[in-house]
Amino acid sequence: MKRAFACLALAAVVSKPAMAESAPPPPATPEEKPAEKPVEAKDPFKEAFDLIEAGPNNATTLKKAVDLYEGSLTDASRPAADRANGYADLARGYMRLGDVSKGDKEKIALYEKGQAAGKKAVEVAGGKHADGLFWATANMATIGRTRGVMNSLFMIGDLRKGMNEVLATNPNYHFARNTLGEIDHAVPGFAGGSDDRAEKAYLEVLRRDPHFTATMVLMARLKKDQGKKDEAKQWAEKVIAEKAATMRNDWRKFDVPDAKKLLAELQ
Repeated sequence: MKRAFACLALAAVVSKPAMAESAPPPPATPEEKPAEKPVEAKDPFKEAFDLIEAGPNNATTLKKAVDLYEGSLTDASRPAADRANGYADLARGYMRLGDVSKGDKEKIALYEKGQAAGKKAVEVAGGKHADGLFWATANMATIGRTRGVMNSLFMIGDLRKGMNEVLATNPNYHFARNTLGEIDHAVPGFAGGSDDRAEKAYLEVLRRDPHFTATMVLMARLKKDQGKKDEAKQWAEKVIAEKAATMRNDWRKFDVPDAKKLLAELQ
């Protein structure tokens, strides 16, 4: 009987497929990881512009921005229009960096670099570039301001000429019209200044762009200096309450703090 069971067991084994003698199963395929997306290279022009435009207005941020521009503007493969815009924005960056720096010598050195960058923008653009001309002229004026009021007065003619050239290139370049208004307000009447002309310039900007808050700040300052405190307060409050500022980043970084400072001075 035991032998019969043994025979049956042996028959059972023989009748099964010979799994042990077949080829081993292929190893399990590991789960494939999704291909990683290549990291897009940052455009140094865009990175620098964003730092100046929207980043904090401090020396660290501005120094990084001007270094990015300086390191990439020599790339002649870029279109001339891009390079001209880059040089113009570099001029803006140098001016703001000068404004937050300490010591007249350091400030003037930065403003001089800004003036040169603005001129380079005009050159690369073929002779006409509103941003380049504006920032070249603005840096020039700031050099004069830093050296003293007499130097600034001697520059008034060149400053007016530069801003009028900007407006001839772009009649809606509001910062240029603002600057002409600031000159008229700052310069004594005997030297060619005029508060009436300043106010007309500011109102012309606001006629063209009712949400240009930098001009509202200048109107508030003008009215304060004229002793018209209620009007000054109204303009300053209008800046703070603005919901659709044209230059949103400038509104946040400069115009609202300036308006709040004016309101504090009016108390």
